[in-house]
Amino acid sequence: MNKLIPVVFILSLILMLTGCKSTEEKKAEGLIKDYYQSMIDGNYEKAFEQLHLFQYDVKTNDYKLDDGITSSAEEAKEFYLKKVEISQEKGYTLTNFEIGEVEYEDGHSFWHHIKLQTEHNGQEFEWNETASIYNGRLLIGGDDPFQIYRDGRMNFDIEGF
Repeated sequence: MNKLIPVVFILSLILMLTGCKSTEEKKAEGLIKDYYQSMIDGNYEKAFEQLHLFQYDVKTNDYKLDDGITSSAEEAKEFYLKKVEISQEKGYTLTNFEIGEVEYEDGHSFWHHIKLQTEHNGQEFEWNETASIYNGRLLIGGDDPFQIYRDGRMNFDIEGF
């Protein structure tokens, strides 16, 4: 029994030092991979299913993450698919992604850094995004100007963008 305690301690120390991923980080990576790969593969309905949907006020740039959406699930899906369609009409495609490091804010809240490769009218771009889990769904943010066409923002005039 006395020999078991040092062995367990050493194994625990090794796991801590080697960066054992938490269950929540693995879940987040699964959602992230599903979302971005679905966008690349053109499976936009599957990508939609991964996203946290929220109200967005264009005039104030206010993200109302906790308010819920006012449209039905089917209307929200149609709106999302219309956003994607508009981005395609404007010559935008997501071509690749790479999940980077995980950043923790307070020891509990975390987000993944994502490097994106996109094309716009045949020209290649690289962008940075963050992806976090909010109420069990994916919430993305970053510097890609076409992000508004593929994130969870709902109920705004998409024709105006």
